[in-house]
Order: sequence, then structure tokens, then C-alpha cells
Amino acid sequence: MKLTIVFLFCLAACRADDIAHAAGQIFNSILPNLIGNSVTGQQGNSATNTLQTIGTVVGGVVDYAKKKSYEDLLKQVQDSTTDDDILRLSEEMFNADVNNAFNYIQINLQGKTSPMSKNDEAQSNLLNVPENVWNGPTIRPFVALFDNYHKNVIRPEFVTPTEESEQVTFINTILATGPVRSLMNFLVSKGLAQLNEYNEQVELLKKIWFTKYARHWTGLCKCSCAFENIFMAELKSDTVLGLHSWLFFAKREMDKKANYLGYIDKLDLSGKGLILKQHSILSETKDAPEITMFVGTSPELETALYTLCFMARPDRPCHLRYNNVPFTIQTKTHKVDNVPLIDTAAPVF
Repeated sequence: MKLTIVFLFCLAACRADDIAHAAGQIFNSILPNLIGNSVTGQQGNSATNTLQTIGTVVGGVVDYAKKKSYEDLLKQVQDSTTDDDILRLSEEMFNADVNNAFNYIQINLQGKTSPMSKNDEAQSNLLNVPENVWNGPTIRPFVALFDNYHKNVIRPEFVTPTEESEQVTFINTILATGPVRSLMNFLVSKGLAQLNEYNEQVELLKKIWFTKYARHWTGLCKCSCAFENIFMAELKSDTVLGLHSWLFFAKREMDKKANYLGYIDKLDLSGKGLILKQHSILSETKDAPEITMFVGTSPELETALYTLCFMARPDRPCHLRYNNVPFTIQTKTHKVDNVPLIDTAAPVF
């Protein structure tokens, strides 16, 4: 009884985001006392049961604290980030995008089309990407993730140790780049002191981008995640979801699994890329009538921009700018066990 009272009193005295730390301290202080009793027989079993109970409670408290801390973190970013902050930070991220590939790729816009048109207004591929671009320091680990997923949203997927290692490699790689460093420094400046820790930064990006969740109405298969939807493409019945990465689209074209029909509209980003709205057919029959994507930008820049807008302006227009060219990112959130994650995100203009 005395143990329980001490435990509950300490929990009540802690802030939600300190509960995990407090629970660990309590557990460490209780454990020596339990061992020191040197009890045997029925008393020994009782001590063991008590120890197991405390371990279960502490484990639950830790899980709760992590969830609460994440939700508090998102709320703090939303409440403290101004529109001017986002405009300034987006400029800073673009200026730091040293792995930008826009000047090294060939873009063949060809004819204009519309979402309703079935005519092929483009006889050639949209993108021609040289080999040196595919070997870029952040593009190579980004593309390595493409074969980890099935496009059908109801086909089961299991994350292997190799695939998890590829996720961490990608995150570690982009965390060393200018755009993502700008993002993390900004978050710390907003009072998120825990993100001074490198491991916390890794866990945040892993949670946001690679947490598995169900996209089909049955909810039976956790077969999707933000990375797969935004940077690749998914099929839900005959509907194409996502397809917002120019690199993934270029790979589809190279593999003869995408037929570019023409562009609908475009926005030039002052030599750092463009935002393209286009119409394509995937896998010979799947119509993707209105795809919007950045073209020429690096994976780390896109990841940083989408992460910023998800955290600061979820489910509403996130207004950005580069070199006096305004554009918007629209995010949509998906709740997994009541925890918000990215459902999808795309540039809008």
C-alpha cells in the first residue's frame, strides 16, 4: 500500500512530458528495496508479482508519456509558429538545398492537357535523369526505399530488419543536410529542447514518415505510411493515391510503368525547380488525372517542407515562398490510435 501511495503521489506531481522519467526513477528506487527483502516462499512470489505489476504500470506510463509528449510537441509548434516564420524558414531551406538537381535533369513538358482529357499530348517521357543524379548523396538512400512497399493499400507489408535499416540510413543522411538542419534548429528555437538530442530528431522523423497505418476502410491491414503515399504511389481500387515525387515518377517512366500525357500547369521556382501539375497513366491502365509534384528539388528539401507544414499548419494551407515566388503546401492528417500523422501532402499553386 505504501508503495502504491508513493507511486501515485509522484505521478500526480509530474508534468505529462516528465512522467516517463519520473516512472523510471520510482522503479529504480523501489527495486533495491524489493531485492533487499530477501523473501522466499509465498512472500517471494508476492514480491515477484509486485515487481511484475510495477513493470507493467511503468511500461504503460512510458507509452502514455511518449504519446503525450509527441502531441504536446505538435501543439506547441502550431501555437508558436507564425506565418512569417514559415515564409522565412522556407526561403532558408531552399537556399540550403545544395543537393538540388534541377540544373542536371531534362524536363520535356511537351503539350498541355487537362484532367479530363484522354489524349496523349506527349510522345516522349517527361523526365530524363542522368546517372550521376541517381548517385546523389541523398537521392541514393531515398530511392533505396522504393522497393520496400506494395502499391495496393490492402496488401500486407512487413518491415524487415534490412528495410528498417534503410529507413534509418535515409533519416541519418538527410539530418546532416541544410534544409533539415534548418527545420530542427527552428523547432528547438520554439522551445522544443528535447529536439536538441539527435536520437529524438531521428525518432520524430521516423514516427512521422514511417509509422504504418491502415488506409482501407476495413482497417485490417496497416499497409501504408506517409513516405509511401507522398513519395511513391498507392492504388486504392482503381484510384491512384500520392505520386508527388519526381524521382519516383522518373523511375516509373524508366521502367515503362508510367505514360506521361502532358502538363496541366506549372510554377517556376527561380532556378531551384518547379511545381508541376500533370496527367499520366500508371501501370498501363490506372489514370492519375491531376498529379502535383516538385521537380528537381532534393528529397531532404521536400521532406523538410512537408514536415514543417504538417507540424505547423496541419489540414490547412501552409503558405511558403522562395525568391518572392509564393506557393502552398496542403497537408492532410491521419490519426493512428488518436495520434496525428501525415496522411498526404502536396504542393499547390
